[in-house]
Amino acid sequence: MTIVQLQVFAATAKFNSFTKAAESLAFTQSAVSQMIQSLEKELGILLFNRSRQGIALTRDGERMLKHAELILRTERIMKEEALAAAELQTGNVRIGAAPDIACRFLPALEASFRQSFPKAELVLFEGDSEEINDWITSGIIDIGVTMFPDPGLCTVPLITGEMVVILPEEHPLAQADSLSLEELGEQGFIMPGDSDLQRKLLSRYSCIHVRIEVKDIYTIQAMVKEELGISILPDFYISRRIPKLSVLPLKPAIPQDIVFAWNSKEELPALAREFIRISLEDTSILNRQGKGTISVTAGA
Repeated sequence: MTIVQLQVFAATAKFNSFTKAAESLAFTQSAVSQMIQSLEKELGILLFNRSRQGIALTRDGERMLKHAELILRTERIMKEEALAAAELQTGNVRIGAAPDIACRFLPALEASFRQSFPKAELVLFEGDSEEINDWITSGIIDIGVTMFPDPGLCTVPLITGEMVVILPEEHPLAQADSLSLEELGEQGFIMPGDSDLQRKLLSRYSCIHVRIEVKDIYTIQAMVKEELGISILPDFYISRRIPKLSVLPLKPAIPQDIVFAWNSKEELPALAREFIRISLEDTSILNRQGKGTISVTAGA
C-alpha cells in the first residue's frame, strides 16, 4: 500500500469515476484502474461496485476511505511542518531597538536563540522609539524591543522594572530609603537623551533643573560617579560594575518596562515567534544583565 494508491483511491471516490480521477491526477485511466485493483487485492475487499452505470463505493470502501483520508491528511501536515521547519532554519528576524537596549540585552538574547537556530540570521535596526514604531507599522522590522510602543501594537512584556534615582555615594541624599521628585529640588540633573524618557520625567516633574543632556547610559552613570550631577534611569540600565553609586527607588514608583512589540494587523513570522518564545523562556538571560525581572506571561 502506497500514498499514491491512497491518493488514487480518494480521487476515484470523489469523482465516482476512474477517468475523472485519472485526469485530476495526470494518470492514465488504465493506471488508475490497476492501482485500485491492486489495493483491493492487498486489502482483500472490494472497494467499488462496478456496473454499466459507473462505479460506487461499497460499504467496506466507505470505511476504508475514512482511513485513507486520515492518512493523507497526516501526510500533508507532516510535509507542511517539515517545510516550515526548513524555512525556520535559514530565515531571518528583523529586530528594531534603541542603541542602549540593543547593546545591553540583545547579545544575550541572540546567543540563546542561535542555540536552536544556528543558521538563522538576526538583522538589527537601531533607532529611537518613534522610528521603531514606524518601522513596525511599515513592515520594515518584524519585532521592536522598546520601552515606548504605540498603543495599537501587540506587545509582550520582556523586562519589568521602574525608574530609580542614581546619586554619588557621598551625596547628602544617598542614605535615604527612597526619594520623591520633589525632594530632588534644585539638584543638578543629568537628563537621559531619549526623548520618550524625557517626556515621561518632565510630565511628572516639570521643574527638573537640567544641567546637561547625555544620550549614552554608561556615560550618565560615569558622570554621576564623578559628582557632576544626579539622574533618573530605568533600574535595568544600572550597571553593577560602576562603584561609588547609590541607587534609590522613587516614591511614588514610576514603572518602566521593555516589551516586544509587533504589528497587530500582520501575522508575526514563525521565526520571529520563535525568537520571542525562546527569549521569554530563558529567564536567566536578562536576570544576569540588570536589576529588572523578566516576565514570562504573554499578552497583547
